Amino acid sequence: LYQELGKQSPNEQQGFFNAHMTGDEVSKQGYHDQYFSTTLTTLRKHVNYLVNELEELSENTWRKDVERHPRLPLLMRHNEFVRETFELVQRHLDSMGS
Repeated sequence: LYQELGKQSPNEQQGFFNAHMTGDEVSKQGYHDQYFSTTLTTLRKHVNYLVNELEELSENTWRKDVERHPRLPLLMRHNEFVRETFELVQRHLDSMGS
């Protein structure tokens, strides 16, 4: 939210920063409530980007030689786990926006 406020309104960004630094949870929650749709949109874009990157990485990885890259299967399983996790986040974010 802080970064997005900087793009939209430096004054709002400063207010959010001040609320955070002084522990003003009521004001912070007000910013979160006011900019919920902006935060949700930004998070969706970020998560979608990561899922797409992991899918492309997975597609490119299958073309590699496992003999030359013996840790490749481990990396592929890890990337699959991360992609599945981000897909769960995608579904959760989608449910928040509907």
